Amino acid sequence: MRTRRWLAHLLVPAAVACAALALSLAREPLNGELLLTHLAGGFLFYAAPHLLWVALCSAFNPARVVRHLGLLVSSAALLAVCALSLWGPRDPSGLPYQWLVYWPLAGAALLLVLAGWVLAGRPHAAA
Repeated sequence: MRTRRWLAHLLVPAAVACAALALSLAREPLNGELLLTHLAGGFLFYAAPHLLWVALCSAFNPARVVRHLGLLVSSAALLAVCALSLWGPRDPSGLPYQWLVYWPLAGAALLLVLAGWVLAGRPHAAA
C-alpha cells in the first residue's frame, strides 16, 4: 500500500487524539504532559488497530480492497466508540465505559475482514 494512502487513513485516529486534547484543554491548562499524553499516547492507542492492520498487509500483501476495508472497519470501530462515549453511560469517575471495548471491537472487525479474505481464496495485490 502506498504510504500516502495509509497515512490518510491514520487521519481519523489523529483527529480523535486532537479532539481529546481539545476536550481536556477545557478542563486543564496546557502543559507538556497533557500534550504528550493526548497527542503521542492517545494517538498510539487510537491508531493501534490501524497500525496492526498495516503490518499484516505488509506481511501478506492482500488485494487493495481488503487493505482499505481493514482500515475502514478500524476507523468505523473508533468512530462508533467515540459516539458511544459521548452519549453513553459513564462510570462514577466520569470516564466512559465504552473505551474498554474499542480494541476488541476493532479486532473482531479485522478478523471478519481477514476471514472474508481467506474465504475468497486469498487474492493478492499482484493478482
